[in-house]
Amino acid sequence: MAVGRSIGWLILLACTGIGLLALSPLDAAGDMEERAAALVAPLTMAVRDASRPFADVLLSAGQMQQLTEENAELRQDLSRAQSELALLREQQTAVEQAAALVRAVGADADRYLPASVVLRDPAPGRRMLLLDRGAADGVMEGQPVLGGGATLVGVVAEVGEHRSRVRLVTDLSSAVTAVVQSSRTPGALAGTGDALTLEFVPVGSAVAAGDVVLTSALGGELPAGLLVGRVERVRTDAQALFEQIEVEPLADLARLEQVLVMTDFRPGASLEDPEATSGATATPQ
Repeated sequence: MAVGRSIGWLILLACTGIGLLALSPLDAAGDMEERAAALVAPLTMAVRDASRPFADVLLSAGQMQQLTEENAELRQDLSRAQSELALLREQQTAVEQAAALVRAVGADADRYLPASVVLRDPAPGRRMLLLDRGAADGVMEGQPVLGGGATLVGVVAEVGEHRSRVRLVTDLSSAVTAVVQSSRTPGALAGTGDALTLEFVPVGSAVAAGDVVLTSALGGELPAGLLVGRVERVRTDAQALFEQIEVEPLADLARLEQVLVMTDFRPGASLEDPEATSGATATPQ
């Protein structure tokens, strides 16, 4: 308000000066022009100073637009960098997991083909995996598939040119011939969806919680000696012929990302070649 009143007074003074100049004699015009200029000068400066903030605002608006665009570009660059970093970390994790699997089988590494899990079957009761390796890589139906610690996690059920399906040992249709490591008690591991049961073990057999269960070469469907699970609970029914034995898989089947396919194994070959019955065994953790 004070600035507005000051400018008003300056305008009034300027107008008065101009009026006096118009009414003055010609010979006094020079002096009056100088006086009018002196009167108008403050007004000119005031108008210039008053308009400067508006120019600054216009300049700031342009700078803000530029900063906004630069900020958007930086955000895009950051997003791309974060995506690339996440991808590199995933690739590094996959390499480390595959290397750990290869170390677990030791000198037998040449017998195995590393593969990545690309899909899981969501159907209830079905425990199937889709791998990124197929017939073109030497994968065949019936070959064992191992997870961490050289532990059997499943068997190849279907094979395509570049993809294959694996039936996990916990699938409801899975059946694995097995033997209890400590007592050499034979049996058959059946999948329950989330765990395993060791079936056809007669009541009174020397099987106890904590015993390790391995694959058996009986029938020639799998090599002998692959780790599968550990006995979790043994229940005896006096009226039953067989023990009720619950087995927990040694591998974390729900978190499998990298596996090994035993590509040198041929189902049924062990019936003809006794040397083909042995698999890579490892000490359970």
